[in-house]
Amino acid sequence: MTQPPTLYDQNSYYDSDGLASRLAPSLDPLLHALDWEKARSAVRAFTRHTGKRVGASSGLRVLDIGAGDGKFLYFMRRFGFTPSGTTASEISQKAAMAKFGIELEHTTEIPENLRANKFDVITYWHVFEHLEDPAAHIAACQQILAPGGLIIIEVPNPESIGARLSFNAWLGSDVVHHINPMTATEIETLVERHGLKVVGREDFSLKFTYPFLWSALLGATFGNKTYDFDSVFGTLKNPIGRLRSTPFATLNALASTVYLAPAIGVCALAGLASRRGEVFRLYIQSASR
Repeated sequence: MTQPPTLYDQNSYYDSDGLASRLAPSLDPLLHALDWEKARSAVRAFTRHTGKRVGASSGLRVLDIGAGDGKFLYFMRRFGFTPSGTTASEISQKAAMAKFGIELEHTTEIPENLRANKFDVITYWHVFEHLEDPAAHIAACQQILAPGGLIIIEVPNPESIGARLSFNAWLGSDVVHHINPMTATEIETLVERHGLKVVGREDFSLKFTYPFLWSALLGATFGNKTYDFDSVFGTLKNPIGRLRSTPFATLNALASTVYLAPAIGVCALAGLASRRGEVFRLYIQSASR
């Protein structure tokens, strides 16, 4: 089902280059490596929880909801999965095809043509918090999940150490787009209501733990009025522009990625130990399995 233009097609969300990037181009190689690792970890988890082997002739299918520019699906295809995906953004739909040859459905729902299939892996990478009706998505997932298949949901943790330090500066907040933040308990209750169960959980992300804690510690140290969400995210998205408009604050923000490192490390370890990490990732399967 095709959607009209949404707030995800505004330049405030994606950069104006049409490549569906949210951060400075200089960070693209790092993001590429992190998405490859994300795909590799998804394949490892799938093998661990299902016992199924992955390969070019395995016939396995993956559905990524809110697939962005398609990098994750591109890597999953290289691992042997047949990829399908959705996006709420026409910009990212075009970018996925141009960059990776990945065809995405432009919709905020799971369309009928995808519901006709069964998927071995269904993923929501920092998308679940954007959904207006998460219960409808889970109900659909229960129907299209292949026997023994795996659902992976990763979201910012609203109960994390960073969120409690300085929610307004914490990069996991994004109150404009994250309209439905949910705790792990709330998601677990939701999936159980639809005949699914959480079979695993992780509380650390190579991609998100460090920047989320960095932003929160900036906010807690220097005050939310100086390091609000837009300022912190703007530094990652356009550091040169920020240097021109707010040179001292931006230089401090960039330098703090180094001098706050010890505190970030301590908070990351504390989050792991207490299950208050900056994100949580849930692995979900059918309860009748």
